[in-house]
Amino acid sequence: MHRSILLMFLISLTIKSCLPPCEDYATATMPVTPVNMEDFNSEYDDYNPNTLTLGTFMPLCFSSNRNSEGINFDIIYEPMSISWDKISGDIIVMINYDDWPEYQQEFSVLRNALDKINTDGNELGPYYMLNPTPNNYFYQFLFMYASNEGGDYQIGFTYNTGTPIFKESMEINFLNSEYDELYPCFNMDLSKIYFCSNRDNDVFNIYAASLEKTIDQITEEFMYTETLEINMDETLSGDYNDKCPYIYGNIMVFASDRPGGEGGFDLYYSEYNQGVWGPPVNFGQYINSPDDEYRPLIINEGIDFDRDMLIFSSDRPGGKGGFDLYYVGIEI
Repeated sequence: MHRSILLMFLISLTIKSCLPPCEDYATATMPVTPVNMEDFNSEYDDYNPNTLTLGTFMPLCFSSNRNSEGINFDIIYEPMSISWDKISGDIIVMINYDDWPEYQQEFSVLRNALDKINTDGNELGPYYMLNPTPNNYFYQFLFMYASNEGGDYQIGFTYNTGTPIFKESMEINFLNSEYDELYPCFNMDLSKIYFCSNRDNDVFNIYAASLEKTIDQITEEFMYTETLEINMDETLSGDYNDKCPYIYGNIMVFASDRPGGEGGFDLYYSEYNQGVWGPPVNFGQYINSPDDEYRPLIINEGIDFDRDMLIFSSDRPGGKGGFDLYYVGIEI
């Protein structure tokens, strides 16, 4: 009898040892404190991220001075995949096409855009989107950025039209001035472009231009429109530097060195309601640090249904060197 009980016990242990581990984490939870994106960072400065939201695959572009060993910034492209370990719950952010090999050809053409953009100067603030033109091919893009190859930072663009070949880059004349203009982005219905400039009082403020053309004529407007009315948003701007606007739905995120933060440049957000932007709100000490936080980006990463993913750069201690890319979960 005792021998039978012992035998049954040993059999049960054997069966349990052959079963796969229990999946305790059926869904993922984004971290509430920033995590270093180690796969994407280097000993040099890596910042200014931008990507499309395509679920757990994201084609990530960002500025880095790694190619010149710290001398000047180029924009580079890396495929980013996001997953989570269903046993430990750990979020995994890595350079990989992962389960999306069909995207490799379509999004690798972004490197052709970067061949048109990068110069011996500095290229910062990439912002790209699927090009909203008739008969749109999946790999058809509109790509904006800023370069100081000619002296001051000027906003330019390139695009392709159904082939992997991109047009020669051109400046967007109605956005640029004799001062610095950087970090262009669209609002959600593509009716306005926001950007930052130091054209007034030698500090950076956030400006907007209302577009006159329809969505499918954006590249035409960029090429042929010389002037548009440019307005500073006084709610978002002030006596200090307000930079790097990025819009996700009705939320704008940006960086500012205004008083009242944690130190250096901090990250802020503002909510668009009834036609106006609300007062900026600091993301607080769990995201900001006494060092600099820069160029924030909100995306729907497709794994946490309660939080969005905020990607930004920071030169806080503990990174690989200079500015590193970080991510964190946010609820607004």
